[in-house]
Amino acid sequence: MRICKTCVLPETYPRISFDDNGVCNFCREGVHHDGSLIKKKEVSGGQFINEDEVMKSLQKFKNPEGTYDLLVSASGGIDSSFALIQLVEQYKLNPLVWHNDHGFEHEVATENAKKLCKALDVDLIIWQHDFRFMRKMWKFVMESDIPGANCCFVCANILYWNALELANKYNLKLVVNGYSKGQIGLDKERGRTVLKEMINAMLKTEETELFETFVKKYGIINHHIGYQKPEDIETALNSDKILVLPFFVFEFYKTQKKELKEICRQRFDWQQMPEGYPARTTNCKMNWLSTYVDLKKVNYSIYTDEYAGLVREGEMSREQALEDLNFNPPEGLIEHLAKEVNLELDKIVCQV
Repeated sequence: MRICKTCVLPETYPRISFDDNGVCNFCREGVHHDGSLIKKKEVSGGQFINEDEVMKSLQKFKNPEGTYDLLVSASGGIDSSFALIQLVEQYKLNPLVWHNDHGFEHEVATENAKKLCKALDVDLIIWQHDFRFMRKMWKFVMESDIPGANCCFVCANILYWNALELANKYNLKLVVNGYSKGQIGLDKERGRTVLKEMINAMLKTEETELFETFVKKYGIINHHIGYQKPEDIETALNSDKILVLPFFVFEFYKTQKKELKEICRQRFDWQQMPEGYPARTTNCKMNWLSTYVDLKKVNYSIYTDEYAGLVREGEMSREQALEDLNFNPPEGLIEHLAKEVNLELDKIVCQV
């Protein structure tokens, strides 16, 4: 299969074309005259605030009359762990921490979150939400033929909505949440369209409970502001909406992960999650099955899209992206996960 010589997008990617040198149109649209890549900050004018501005801005969310200042999502991975350490020790904020468990989180990730919160002496909520709902959702998405419908994309949205729901319950105006530069760079309008197409597809099935639960969760999106520019902070403070701040606005996000891992190991015996996909990440076990289905349907996954963007922005080398995206699941894992969600693998067909 043909793959772009500059990024990692394959020939099955929508609206892709290659020049005589094997470079895709998405890369050609983002290069200088000398052929070097245009980085995101050069295009946007630097829309994300620096570390000093982050620290000053977050002090506005301190709540002298309440128990907590903000909600922090903790996956048990490096980024969320180090962000939590910074928020508590450097920014002097008192967070309510939450860790999601949808039934397929790795035990090491959950244990990391617990050890960290104990070391920092902060409160932790482990949300074991409706396993039956998640199993039905994964099965529905993997069996659907909706372009762009992907388990990880849908699950990430549900976790995002869960964070908003929890913040709303505790009357918190700020959520520090974990989504990457690659994820934020995806087409938001297309993402909203995919979710609406899913809702319409659910209406045509007999899964009434699935539809009602999904729509109820989706509705909380009207109560949030996803951080894009400094003005969003004041807008959130002067409204009834919840501000969601991603990890990558922090300066530490640009630091080599090996350095952060060593700090976390020393602080609370952080442990690396085994057998993750993509490599070097802390994502859940269901990523393996979701990616298997994507590759079978369209020969690429949501991570191919994300990593291609990171390569273009100079955040990652093409060689590293290809290595991380190499799909080699542990023996028997795909079949085991498919059985968990009642998915018949032989009924997944190629769509391209």
